[in-house]
Amino acid sequence: MFKLRALVNEIQGDGPKAIFMAGPAGAGKSFILKKLNIDGFKTINVDDDFEELLQKELGKSDFASMSPEELSTAGKLMGTARKTTREKEIASVESLQNIVIDGTGAASRPLLKKKAELESLGYKTFMILIYVSPMTSLKRNADRGRSLPTSAVLSSWKGLSSNIAIYRDEFDDDIIVINNDPEDVDKSYNPEIIRKSFPSPKGKPKSPEEIEKSKAKKEQLNIEIKELLDAEREFDTFDEAKTKVASFVNA
Repeated sequence: MFKLRALVNEIQGDGPKAIFMAGPAGAGKSFILKKLNIDGFKTINVDDDFEELLQKELGKSDFASMSPEELSTAGKLMGTARKTTREKEIASVESLQNIVIDGTGAASRPLLKKKAELESLGYKTFMILIYVSPMTSLKRNADRGRSLPTSAVLSSWKGLSSNIAIYRDEFDDDIIVINNDPEDVDKSYNPEIIRKSFPSPKGKPKSPEEIEKSKAKKEQLNIEIKELLDAEREFDTFDEAKTKVASFVNA
């Protein structure tokens, strides 16, 4: 019955719509979403459930202030949050609601798999991708109540930035890319300054082998970020973005 209803909607041209929000920590996705005046969409965001669980179980959501034991608990709570968020998403899709799926976009494979699944059910899909420089992401992340570890912020920035071309190809005309850096943006990238300015929380003690492996991973991440920062990027103006979104939402 559900698939039949989706097919009828698709034929009539009034099928449900799904918007993928993608951007690293501190990109300002919620701010941009409000400015675009998108009404009638239910937002699905694992961070909402995660933060609620953190406050309930630990009384805090700032990773920088967590002990190794609390960080371990937080990891388990994220698993719970993913499960409850998935249940909400399934319920929304089954009722053919218009939805906004809010995430980082750091992993393209699961996102594009979800895109294909929704389209097979009659959904029309669109992406709003928000770009900021690494330093903007780190500074805004540090200023908000629930700050993520520096390594997580940089990994999500690298993942999303690596996927921009992929998303442009897959979404074709149904994507906008907005640069949400401030006018006085700091486009520098100095790993030593970052290490001192944004210290990571102390986890459980590591063996010498684990320390070397972690060091090599960070060095590789820094190399990849510097290469991505040299890439030429094209962005939509906000007026262009607003027009494209309105066209999609009202089609």
